[in-house]
Amino acid sequence: MSFQFRFASLLELRRRQRDEAGAAVGQALEAISKIQQQRGDIESERKQIRMDTSVQLAGRLSVDRLLTHGRYEMQLANQAESLLETDEQLLQALAQRQRRLVEAEAEVKRFERLEERERVAFHQELRRREQHESDDAAGRRHSMANHHRNQRRESDRL
Repeated sequence: MSFQFRFASLLELRRRQRDEAGAAVGQALEAISKIQQQRGDIESERKQIRMDTSVQLAGRLSVDRLLTHGRYEMQLANQAESLLETDEQLLQALAQRQRRLVEAEAEVKRFERLEERERVAFHQELRRREQHESDDAAGRRHSMANHHRNQRRESDRL
């Protein structure tokens, strides 16, 4: 007779949910990383534009070029602001996903502890039954031996 956990299907479901929650956390971390990389790229580009603009100011002045750089710098600033908002939203989503992961992990642990307790109880019951069967067999052997001894004594008397 082998051990069969009565909530095995629930445990497996909880493990899948935990794994899915872990994958969701991983996806959120990856998205945050991409957004932060994009923000860094935009900031680098904005610094480069400012440096180009300051070099142009030192040399010959081109109003069209300054306007173009100014517009482009504003566009980059808007993109940076948008990415910052996205980053904040992603951080909130990450926190929520991490909470779900912690809850899912706790649920899996509960079922695993229950499974372990049931496994221990199962094996204890098996040992108890085996001991009981062993005791019964020893008792039967003892009874048979007594019975045979008694029969020999009676046959010796006759």
